[in-house]
Amino acid sequence: MNTRYLVGTIIVALTLSASAAGGAISGKVLNMTSSRPAAGDDVILLHLGNGMEEESRTKTDAGGAFNLNQSSPDAQYVVRVIHQGVNYDRSVMSTAPLEIQVFDAVPRIHGLSGNMGIAQVESDGKTLKVTEMYVINNTSTPPVTQSGPHNFEIFLPEKAVLDSVQAKREQGVWVKTSAAPLDGQLGHYAIGFPLRPGDTLIKFIYHLPYAKPTRFHLKLSYPVKKFAVVHPPSILFKASRPETFASPGQANGLQIEAAVKEPLVDVPPFEISGVGVAPPPVSAASAIQAPVTSPAPPAASLPDAAVRQAAGSDATTSTRESGIILLATAGLLTIGALVFLRRRRTPLAATAAASTPGRTKPAQSVRAGAPTLLHVLKEELFQLELDRASGTISADDFAAARKALDQTLKRAMQSEKR
Repeated sequence: MNTRYLVGTIIVALTLSASAAGGAISGKVLNMTSSRPAAGDDVILLHLGNGMEEESRTKTDAGGAFNLNQSSPDAQYVVRVIHQGVNYDRSVMSTAPLEIQVFDAVPRIHGLSGNMGIAQVESDGKTLKVTEMYVINNTSTPPVTQSGPHNFEIFLPEKAVLDSVQAKREQGVWVKTSAAPLDGQLGHYAIGFPLRPGDTLIKFIYHLPYAKPTRFHLKLSYPVKKFAVVHPPSILFKASRPETFASPGQANGLQIEAAVKEPLVDVPPFEISGVGVAPPPVSAASAIQAPVTSPAPPAASLPDAAVRQAAGSDATTSTRESGIILLATAGLLTIGALVFLRRRRTPLAATAAASTPGRTKPAQSVRAGAPTLLHVLKEELFQLELDRASGTISADDFAAARKALDQTLKRAMQSEKR
């Protein structure tokens, strides 16, 4: 056989073998702000091994399409698109072409708010540890991403020391985020994690010297619809102003104190005293099913949609890191239901008192247009079905949440008939 021909055959065989061992990842990037293909965006293939290693990169063409070479089809990859300075990541789960959505970046979106906020307080007797968590919702129309150095601001109490800051998209992974101190403003920090359309979760932890009692007056970066303080039962909670917090009971070993006013632009002041640490967190399914216990009146277990948002698809986050969110959010809508029922009982009692001879009619009335508990429950069922259809909730969590909602809806309907 001709030597030159043999060498050529070997080279071709090796080339074909390398191509077979590798592969390609293709897809299309859509700009959801303009409803057009995103042309000219950087697209990077990241190999998940020891961190994220760049394997290849390209740019989208005029139609938003891209092709990336991969060395090992069995490896775990993330495709990152950089659009106007903001990263949009997508895990590669199969060989099917990807469709990645990006949004135009703006420095500020007016009207941003939070679905929920939580402050967990615990103490070992020497220091107080506080973990604050927020779900910030971006419903901009057309959808855009807020990208700037002050996307979220942190306000620490006096003498507090910031320990860590993390953030994530609704279905992303927790990312350690740096907080920049603002000049001349002690305890005031800003973070630049982009607020993309949908929900963004932000969590920060700080500590301060323990004092008996310690007064808190937490400041919010954005208004929040629901807010709760959670703490071990051995720690005493006292609202500085009457009727600013409701205490529906405990969930998974933690006492829940819910702010009565909704939404909140500022957390009502409160005092903390005593010693106690939080119990080990539970799984998402257990948090969803866990009832909020209270001596009187009894409360039905009701999950919050934020449980599903907090669960996300973060395979690298330990149960301990996310358990606080799962626990507290499992009770937030229950708290809302309790507050609603308690407020509802007051007008009913007022009506009864007014119709009884010799009693003075209280100066209270039913608020016109207030949503019914049934309406809230039906909205939750609808949202749950949407989450299942979009794949943002596991089958086990869906079944557990649906069962709890069905039971609560049944009891609410029976109550309405009475």
